[in-house]
Amino acid sequence: MNGRILIVDDEKDMLTLLDRIITEDTNYGTVTQSNPEKAVEIFKEEDFDLVITDLKMPGMSGITLMEKIREIRSDVSVIILTAYATIETAVEATQKGANDYLTKPFRRERLLVTLDKVMKWQGVIRENKRLRRALEKKNDLSIIGSSAAMANVFNRIRQAAPTSGTVLITGPTGTGKELVARAVHQNSNRSSKKLVTINCTAILENMIESELFGHVKGAFTGAATDKKGLVEEAEGGTLFLDEIGDLKPGLQTSILRLLQEGEYRSVGSVKTKKADLRFIAATNKNLEQAIRENTFREDLYYRLNVIRLEIPPLRDRAEDIPLLCYHFLNKYCVLNQKQIKGIAPSAMQALTARDFPGNVRELENIIERGIIFCTGDTLTLSDLGLSGSKEYLMPDLNQANSMINFKDAKDESIRFFHEHYIRSLLKESQGNISKAAQIAGIQRQYLHRLMKESHIEADEFRMLSTMK
Repeated sequence: MNGRILIVDDEKDMLTLLDRIITEDTNYGTVTQSNPEKAVEIFKEEDFDLVITDLKMPGMSGITLMEKIREIRSDVSVIILTAYATIETAVEATQKGANDYLTKPFRRERLLVTLDKVMKWQGVIRENKRLRRALEKKNDLSIIGSSAAMANVFNRIRQAAPTSGTVLITGPTGTGKELVARAVHQNSNRSSKKLVTINCTAILENMIESELFGHVKGAFTGAATDKKGLVEEAEGGTLFLDEIGDLKPGLQTSILRLLQEGEYRSVGSVKTKKADLRFIAATNKNLEQAIRENTFREDLYYRLNVIRLEIPPLRDRAEDIPLLCYHFLNKYCVLNQKQIKGIAPSAMQALTARDFPGNVRELENIIERGIIFCTGDTLTLSDLGLSGSKEYLMPDLNQANSMINFKDAKDESIRFFHEHYIRSLLKESQGNISKAAQIAGIQRQYLHRLMKESHIEADEFRMLSTMK
């Protein structure tokens, strides 16, 4: 069962009709009630996604019923039924918070389209709640993920963190290797001391020894005073060597000595210092391949590769994408002072189907960009810049399971074009068919026919504009 609907109408025949249509053509569960006062009591005791209510009923109007149930649960969806449809009643219903309204008598197809639209929105609300609860209960490592692949990583972090073993974190760019390093440190016996990070690609080769080990006054031109290095700064804590696969061969010897002997010398000094450190290294390079190519020392590799943590690419843990999306949604809504409630189902579908060569970092950038450009309360494909995603382009008629004759292929492509083009027109014109026809440069009657063939109603676009 995909959701539950409470139907309220004082006319028993209407209750029977609505119940029959919904149970025959959908998977939604229904409860019917002719008395609005009793309907409120039922709503207090049971969980519903949607309430369909008549506008005019003895004892309580549909608007009043909507207000009462919204006091119990503010995010429930409501559809108002009325046999007395006017602009005033429609405006009042939407201003009071109705998600949609239907005029009696209504067409079966119109009811089903409206139900589908409203229940998809409820799906967004449910998913939003579920993911927020999951985020509240997220693991104690401050890393987002509930997939089996990440559960394995979390277990290995918890096993490795309390030890003194050197950790090598591998995985593609953007998977969160620095977060894993931070989690290892924060759950170690050295968590009260510093985690010091050095990016092996960001420091000039002739400066990295000075940055790591420090230097004494006069060691080289410009060394006006003694300088403490990062190794000394990390004393008692953890030194994180990020992108160690890019470390130049000459500097690998210095790192190896530090790992082997726990000793180092500041540049220009003859005094040997002891280092009390935990070492963590990370790379997106294949170090075994680098050893074969003589660009990485084999002895250094074995010193680093005591505890190996492999971080999977995002494509291998797609079930984590919704959780990550809502984590970034919360984060960037706060930073940008936005009130965005959720992510549209079509947008989430496109995100979960995406390959993400840039991994979690790419997903984060997409969500941040979407929040900046979003003007509503839901992130859409357009906000995320995914409206051209392959999942929403013309169907691929070259696939083996889609081999059809020329006429059928042409008809399918035309149908697809008509549906998506007309929806864009009506969205632009806010449901004004004459204006949409004028924009398209076609006759109003022809647009009407295309809408009928594509089962598109202008009312849903008028309702969207009224609700903004």
